[in-house]
Amino acid sequence: MNPIYFLKELFNTYRKQERYKDRQMKRVFQWRRYLGWKELSKEEKLFAKRLLFVLIATYFVFTFLNQHSLTLVFLICLYFLYKKFEKGKLMK
Repeated sequence: MNPIYFLKELFNTYRKQERYKDRQMKRVFQWRRYLGWKELSKEEKLFAKRLLFVLIATYFVFTFLNQHSLTLVFLICLYFLYKKFEKGKLMK
């Protein structure tokens, strides 16, 4: 018998509560399970598609930022300069 399980049982009997009930753990992501695509349920297929979409989307975002980072920094600097010099003018 596992000592941790024994301690849980002892603690639960001491507090006079009902027995500890094991719950089934939810599968989060198991690569081997998703290789058998035809045996998956609709929810598992949807979860896998969403996960792959997020990975592909982050790849495109990082490549865009990597290629255009200097341009983005330049445009942000221009925006702040415009806001700084625009403060003193009258507005309608």
